[in-house]
Order: sequence, then C-alpha cells, then structure tokens
Amino acid sequence: MDTLCTLTRAADCGPAEATVRARAEEAWAVWDSTTHEDGSGKFDFDYSDNHQERVLILSGQAELTPKDGSPAVKIAAGDHVVFHRGFKCAWNVTSPMQKHYCYFDEDGEETQPNNVACDACGCDCFAESYFVEASGEDICPACYTKDGGAAYAGAEHQKEGKSIPAEPKRKPKRRKVKADK
Repeated sequence: MDTLCTLTRAADCGPAEATVRARAEEAWAVWDSTTHEDGSGKFDFDYSDNHQERVLILSGQAELTPKDGSPAVKIAAGDHVVFHRGFKCAWNVTSPMQKHYCYFDEDGEETQPNNVACDACGCDCFAESYFVEASGEDICPACYTKDGGAAYAGAEHQKEGKSIPAEPKRKPKRRKVKADK
C-alpha cells in the first residue's frame, strides 16, 4: 500500500510541502465532504483515472481502508497525501473534511479533468452545478438554492459539465365544453 498512498503528516511537512500548500491555495479545487454524494462521508473510491491525485487536508479527519487488505490510514488537517493510480479504498470521514486537490499526469503536470468548483464556496460540484453564462460562474446546488436561485436567475443546470434539458412546460389540458342546444 505504501506505493499507492503516500502520506506526509502535518508535523513532518517541510519546504517541499510549503510549496505544495502555496500552489494548492492558488489554483487547486476544494472538496467538501458535506456536499459529496449523500453527505454521509462513507464511500468507496478507485484512484484509476489519473496518474496521481495530490491533496492537502484543510480541515477534518478521515480513515481510509485500502481494498488490498493493508492497514487503515488516518488523515487529518494539515496532512499532505498523494493517491497513486490503482489505489482503491473505502473512505470514512470521521469529522467533516475539506481538502485542496489536483490531478497529475505521468509527467507530473497538473491536469483538471472533470473539474468544476463552485465560485461561491469553492466546493467540487462537477457532479451537479449551475452555470451562469453572464458571469461565467459555476455554482453548486447548495449555494444555488440558498435564495431559491434568485441570485443566479437564468443559470443552466448541469450534471458532469453537461447541460440538463429543462423539463418542457406542459400545456394545460383543455376541457371540451358541450354547447347548449
């Protein structure tokens, strides 16, 4: 498991991690456990889509149980973690968590496939968002619904970065009225 998940504890962070922190704060998306899937903080994840995912835990705690039978790994605020391709685990967020994250290719270059972050709160909202064309903002469902969507009137509802067609408005059925004879 050591080759699939690299953990640097907050207390052990040095100059290299300080550089990562600066880059993370500048450009990486923020993931929030309270807006992930059902908000339970319990889910399985397979890190197979990218060469690496690098994260900086901002707050909270979680226990990751590798699917290969390796011992569970506890991560917490300030920790730097690198998930390598092939790592599979069960997440159990034990204290609401936020993390900066970014994907990397084989050459160590940052990539952001399937990345949409809320411009109001910064959370990852690729799964579902509202795109406001006039301002170019992406808004997560939680921020969108705070005022019933009034602040983002005309926003396009999206799932995984693709427009969701609006439900067609149904015409009211006309009742036939018999004419009096």
